[in-house]
Amino acid sequence: MTERLDIKSLPAMSEYGFTGGRDNFRAFCRKVFAAPEPRFLRTPDNNLVVFRNADLIRFGTAPEIGNLPIGRMYPDSFREGAGPERPPGWEIGEVISSQIFTFNPPLHGPARRMILNWLGPKQVGQMAELARDVARTVVGRMRDGETIDLVESVAEAVVVGFWSRLLYLTDEEAMVIGRCAQDMTRLFHANRSQEDLRILDRAFAEYARLLHLASLRGLERGDPAMLEIAAKLKELDITDDPYEVGLVPKSVGAVLAGNLIDGFHTAALAAANTLHVLFHNPDALAAVRRSPETLPRAIAEALRLEPPVLALNRYALRDFHFDGLVLPAGSKVMMMWAAGNHDPSVFPEPERFDISRPQPGLTTFGSGIHICPGRHAGVMLTRVMLEEFFAQEVEIGNAEKPAEWIPDHFMSQLRVFPASISRLDKGD
Repeated sequence: MTERLDIKSLPAMSEYGFTGGRDNFRAFCRKVFAAPEPRFLRTPDNNLVVFRNADLIRFGTAPEIGNLPIGRMYPDSFREGAGPERPPGWEIGEVISSQIFTFNPPLHGPARRMILNWLGPKQVGQMAELARDVARTVVGRMRDGETIDLVESVAEAVVVGFWSRLLYLTDEEAMVIGRCAQDMTRLFHANRSQEDLRILDRAFAEYARLLHLASLRGLERGDPAMLEIAAKLKELDITDDPYEVGLVPKSVGAVLAGNLIDGFHTAALAAANTLHVLFHNPDALAAVRRSPETLPRAIAEALRLEPPVLALNRYALRDFHFDGLVLPAGSKVMMMWAAGNHDPSVFPEPERFDISRPQPGLTTFGSGIHICPGRHAGVMLTRVMLEEFFAQEVEIGNAEKPAEWIPDHFMSQLRVFPASISRLDKGD
């Protein structure tokens, strides 16, 4: 007989030490994986928490488990009789409503294909030389003996520089959008304040404005990717439904803004986190320098250890039956993707860097039909950045101050990563 999953009776995440953020994530994993139970946890709002690797894969590939629709994220914006006033968080919702992570069938499939036709592995491979040119310039600016913040001066500079050139942004616009991406960090605070929302609304509005301008320039220049997105948008004859299906993007600029939050923000985290992991595993870094063909595996293992995204919310579109249990339709589910990478049943000694580790089972980018479509671009940008470090014979060493992670944050994000620079060629 099927039994309804009683979420309220499950242990709270806080009982195992997780209150949100990388600062307590690893201690949480050690404790929660120390015994075969519990299988699931709950959030303070009594939503289901999935954290074991096998369950993450199972839930992530189940058609009953979809994305969290925009109307469930921002109910005040879509409630019947809502007034014209814009509540805090309005601008965030306006941008995110065009993100495929808020879409469900029948909108999700064609919208996802639209993004993959632009950012699929083959297409991203063709963008690598542009990324390399940006990375070459960024790494070339480093001077022997100086101390820099590898987050802002390298990871963010490479990522923002790449997207800005790809999207026809001016130098001034690139600087502004870089600051917007930094402000977007507040979106992932475990406890957002009204000040956070104010800054986020301002950042999202400016970010959306700039990407709208970029889309107009791209269309005027006949950019093939933007022309294709425009054509595909006209084919999306789907009724808006903010509470389940999602909202059809109204313009190419809306598609860019909604789906490049990860491009500008999270890809920079991936680059910085990979640098941090390799810096703290000098033998592995030296081995990769000697054998650059191992770099893709090294990046995968680094992002297993320090995945940018700790958790994302999903939504039960229909009753989900599994193992004699049923998760009712309408349930919210927190998917702790990062915990799946630290499940010792799949990754023995999960806190140890092991480049030879088998890679099936990684949950860095999610799983199933909702796996991150921008992952190819993020990995490519990280790879070319590291290849430029090797090509220009740049090494990083300890600075006086240590790296600092943002606390109480649902991203594994470095605030700063100071490092001393040494280069054999001594720069120009």
